[in-house]
Amino acid sequence: MKKMRIPLIVALGVAILGIVLGSFFDLQISTAIASRNNMAGIVISVIGPTIGFLGLAAVGGGFLGVALQKKYPLWANICFYVLAAICYFASVYFAGKEYFSSHGFAGAAPGFVGMLIAAVPLAGGFYLGYRLFRNCDHPYAWVILAIICAVALITLVGGVTILKGIMHRPRFRTVVDVEAVTFHNWWEPCKNYKELMAANNLTSEEFKSYPSGHTAEASVLLITVTFMPLLNQKLEKVQLPCFIIAVAFAMLIGFARILAAAHFLSDVSTGMALTLLFTFIANEIVLHVKKLQPVEQEA
Repeated sequence: MKKMRIPLIVALGVAILGIVLGSFFDLQISTAIASRNNMAGIVISVIGPTIGFLGLAAVGGGFLGVALQKKYPLWANICFYVLAAICYFASVYFAGKEYFSSHGFAGAAPGFVGMLIAAVPLAGGFYLGYRLFRNCDHPYAWVILAIICAVALITLVGGVTILKGIMHRPRFRTVVDVEAVTFHNWWEPCKNYKELMAANNLTSEEFKSYPSGHTAEASVLLITVTFMPLLNQKLEKVQLPCFIIAVAFAMLIGFARILAAAHFLSDVSTGMALTLLFTFIANEIVLHVKKLQPVEQEA
């Protein structure tokens, strides 16, 4: 939507500023405030993806609402049901696995317990999405829902996962604990990470600092907020406050990841910047496709 251009640009500018500052002060900032035993950082970190994935769960509820309208052929409605289930269960899996991983309370409980924890609030997000979008009369509501999913997928897989696999940046906690592992700037790939893993009994997870997946996951919420008035025009009045809250929340998760010694400032800033960049591009595409505009404007 056109009114979201400036908020997206401003938020992206803040994220880019974080990358620039991190380029000079990453190590100094983490040295001053970070600790792998920082309980506040750990707690906020494990909760963050669950709240962020509420955005994707709500999209799943939207797909359910579209399917129950029965405006489309049977095969299409079946696809919508499947997409609704995928959105919900993917949210539960990716959010739930963080609770008792190496980034959370590792070993305190089996991994599936974390998924049971995440399943409850995400079910609420799914239901909220259904309630908000079930009466949507936009003829291409399913396309808008699919765009939100696509932006999240491109960000988390095409952006975060690929960059992690290219850079292999050591986490601050590893730099502190293992003498052989040295600090790398975000633009410097750690080319000998396999040798460091073998020599120091480290997992590949310790070389996935750049960019921050947790921050990108927390930012999924702002993707849904950006496009939600197209599915329910009543939400346009609260869109900007919700967007500001979503951005502030992503920044909070980024700060927590620094506190927990899992990421540097440039890592978390890049995680948020990727989400905002792909959301901005998708928003521009939607703005230039007449069929995706609100029904009143098209009429």
